[in-house]
Amino acid sequence: MIKFLRNYRNNAEENQEDNKGFSLVELIIVIAIMAILVAVLAPQFLQYVERSRNSTDASNATSIVAAVQTYLADPANSADVAGFGGGDVKVTSTGYEASGVLEKALAAAGYEDKATIKCKSTSAWTDYTISFTYTKGSLSFTYKGDDFAEYMKDGAVKAD
Repeated sequence: MIKFLRNYRNNAEENQEDNKGFSLVELIIVIAIMAILVAVLAPQFLQYVERSRNSTDASNATSIVAAVQTYLADPANSADVAGFGGGDVKVTSTGYEASGVLEKALAAAGYEDKATIKCKSTSAWTDYTISFTYTKGSLSFTYKGDDFAEYMKDGAVKAD
C-alpha cells in the first residue's frame, strides 16, 4: 500500500509539472477579446488619421499664405511685386502649382521643391486652391474648394 501511495504521489507531481501552458479554450478567449477590441477601435483610429491629414492641409495652407504675405511685404522684392495683381496656388496630392511671384514667394520660404507641400486628405477633399488678390499694397486671399473652404472658415486661419 505504501508503495502504491508513493507511486501515486510521484505520478501526481509529474502531471502538475507537465501542465504549465495555456489551454486551447483560454487562447481562443484571448483571441476573441482582441478581435472585439480591434473591431471597436479601428474605425476610431482611422477617423483620427483623417483628422490629422486635414489638419496638415490647413497648416500647409497657413504656411502658403504666410510665405506670400512675407514675400510681398519685403522691400527687397519690390521689383517683382510691382506688376503683381494676384494669382492662384493649387495644391494636389502630387504637390503645388504656382507661377510668377507666388512661385518665387514659396521658393523664398523654402518650398523650392513643388512636392514639399501636398494635399494629404483623402476623403474630405483631394485638392484645394488659394486665390490671392493684390491691389494697392493690400493682399487678400480666399480658399477654393467647397469642403476645404468650409473647413478653413471654421479653422484657425480666417480669409478676408
